[in-house]
Amino acid sequence: MRRFSCRIYGVLREGDKVLLTRSRFGDSTFINFPGGGVEIEEAPGDALRREFLEETGLAIRLVRTLYANQEAHLSTAAPIQIVSVYWLVERVSGELRLTGNGEDVLELFWRDLTDLPLKEMFPAEVEFSRRLPALLA
Repeated sequence: MRRFSCRIYGVLREGDKVLLTRSRFGDSTFINFPGGGVEIEEAPGDALRREFLEETGLAIRLVRTLYANQEAHLSTAAPIQIVSVYWLVERVSGELRLTGNGEDVLELFWRDLTDLPLKEMFPAEVEFSRRLPALLA
């Protein structure tokens, strides 16, 4: 039986920089955008607002969908396929917590659109990140 994991991520932009997270899963660390899994019976927009608040301390407004993965991405941790959707978001309120959430997010940082750390990202994020500058142009 094949299973899927729906993931939703937010791109918060300030000038030419975007907010990224350094996260931990098991013994591995990786870079991605704030966001995460959509729970059963949870609307994707609600999941993104929840995940963004948990990981960054910020309440956000969803602006527009930027991208949905077009390639097949299999999880390295479980026999599931990852389906990721990326939204442009705006800050509404809250205080950005650059030190992470004390759980899976180790830190948050700003990075220039033309210098994203692709070697530290999972394939789904690499697919999206390579297209991001054109999507925001």
